[in-house]
This record gives sequence, C-alpha cells and structure tokens, in this order.
Amino acid sequence: MKTKLSIIALFISLIIFGQESLKIKSSLVTLNPQKIIRNTNGFNVGILDDYQKQRINGINFQINPLTLFYPLIPQAISVPTENKSTVTVNGLHFSTGGMMDGKKLNGLGISMYHHSRTTNGFSVNFFNNTSGDLNGFHISGFANSSEKGIGLNMAFLGNDSNDFKGMQISMCNESEKMRGVQIGLVNKTKNLRGLQFGLWNVNEKRKFPIINWNFKSKKNKS
Repeated sequence: MKTKLSIIALFISLIIFGQESLKIKSSLVTLNPQKIIRNTNGFNVGILDDYQKQRINGINFQINPLTLFYPLIPQAISVPTENKSTVTVNGLHFSTGGMMDGKKLNGLGISMYHHSRTTNGFSVNFFNNTSGDLNGFHISGFANSSEKGIGLNMAFLGNDSNDFKGMQISMCNESEKMRGVQIGLVNKTKNLRGLQFGLWNVNEKRKFPIINWNFKSKKNKS
C-alpha cells in the first residue's frame, strides 16, 4: 500500500513540475519589453533597459536613446539587489545604453554603462562598470567599482573594490583588501599583499612615492 502511495505521489509531482516548466518558454528570437516572460536561445533585441526575470543565451542587442541623460543622474547607482536584478546574459551583450538591474553577465559586454550583481568575462564601458562580483578583464572610461573582484581592471579616473585580486590600473586605485598590483597616480589600500606603483602610494605599512609594497600577513594578537 505504501509503495502504491509513493508511486502516486511521484506521478503527481511530475505532472506539477511539467506544468510549471511549460510556463518558462524560450524562443530563438525575442523582443523586449515583453508581456510574457520568454528566455532567449539565440538573439534578443531590447528597447530601453526593460528586462524581466529572463535568461538570454546568445546575443543581446539593446537600444537605449536615454543614454545622454545618464551623466545627469545625481548619485551613483549601486549594485542591484537580488530582488531587483533581472536579466542574465550568457554570450554577447551590446548596448547603446546598458544594464541598470542586471543579474549576471557571462561573456563579452560592450556598452555605455553596466550595473550587475555579477560580471564574468570581458567588458568595455564608456562610463562605468558597477558589479558585486567583477571577474575577468574590464575597461571603463570613468570607473570600475566592485565588492569583490579577480582579474584586471582598467579605468581612466578610478578603480574601487572592497576585495580585489589581480591588477588595478587607473589615475586613482582604492581597495580595502588588495592582493596584487596597483598602478596609478594615487594608490590606496588598507590591507595590501603586493606592489603599488604611483606618485603617492598608501598601505597599512607606510606611505611612499613611486613604489610601495607589503608582502607580510598581519599577525593575530593574543
């Protein structure tokens, strides 16, 4: 009797799962904004930064005529929260504007600005890149900002990260915790294991021009 009940329960759960899966549709070509959420396995064209909880596998091409107003935003845009983050792009993302509420970008991104919870791969941004996790090779005209990063970050004005491993190159580089190399006019970090090259370099050991370093870990005080 127990065996029969188990089989019936399993059969019912499979039916429910199948019905739920039918709600998540995917298409070869999609257009945003869309009333019904559709994932993309191929090519997506987006008008404005209007995404839902969707996944794009392939090419995402976004047109955003509001890009000229982006520099007028009065305060910096922070990393989107889990609830507010929307689209995941696996592949190529090309935009005349950019993401403001991205969940994840895996691949190549070319845009005016970029704000996402996670960015993995290679990105080129005219204004800035703000990501919770920023991994790979990222170039921005103004700044790269991340909570945690691994790889190479290059920007004209500044790179900022709470925890970074790799290399930062910019006029001003700042990091709470840095494991690697900073190259710029001004380099600042509170916890360095590596090298700093610039006109003024600051870490927990010393303040020095031209070159600064620290390779020793902090010892825990008893």
